Amino acid sequence: MNDELLPRRIERIRQVAAQRLAGLTVALEHVHDPHNVSAVLRSAEGFGLSAVHVIWPEGRLELNKAVTQGCHKWLDVRRYRDSLSCLEPLRAAGFRLCGADPKEGAKDLRDLDFSKPTALIFGSEHHGLSPQARELCDDAFAIRMRGFSQSFNISVAAAICLFWGAERRREALGRASDLTEAEIEALQQAWIERELASKRRET
Repeated sequence: MNDELLPRRIERIRQVAAQRLAGLTVALEHVHDPHNVSAVLRSAEGFGLSAVHVIWPEGRLELNKAVTQGCHKWLDVRRYRDSLSCLEPLRAAGFRLCGADPKEGAKDLRDLDFSKPTALIFGSEHHGLSPQARELCDDAFAIRMRGFSQSFNISVAAAICLFWGAERRREALGRASDLTEAEIEALQQAWIERELASKRRET
């Protein structure tokens, strides 16, 4: 069945699967602009994350395909109606919840311990994290600013944090992925089957 895909495409799928991280994830709480959600998804996929969690209470989540460039096909995008149903299962799964919240006493992003499973939580563009999310988070963190600007757009901030977190996690692990060999193999096969199904729909 794999003969229907070019060998270089199969090799690319294997390379990407072998660099996936499950122990670093991101949750977006009430981020209103679909453009921003789409941009965060693209950053998450580009830095090798496996899943993104989106708290989107009402209506359909419409991604901007010009921004995502198809990256959502390679991510496990999970949607939730409220913050509690997103964050509590993450904690139960062993993730430390770290909320982007530039309040007094917030940790520097660079001081977070990414050797342990970590979920970075980002709030809405205008109001930040909700009181409920702040209460649920184990840590508050911020990006150190050195200019007159006090903050970044959420998609920029998330990209910075995900790049830093992904690199620090790989550094701590001493390998490109935190998946087992069996998990990597299963992911490769799932992606190959998806590619084959897509090619058949096009013919």
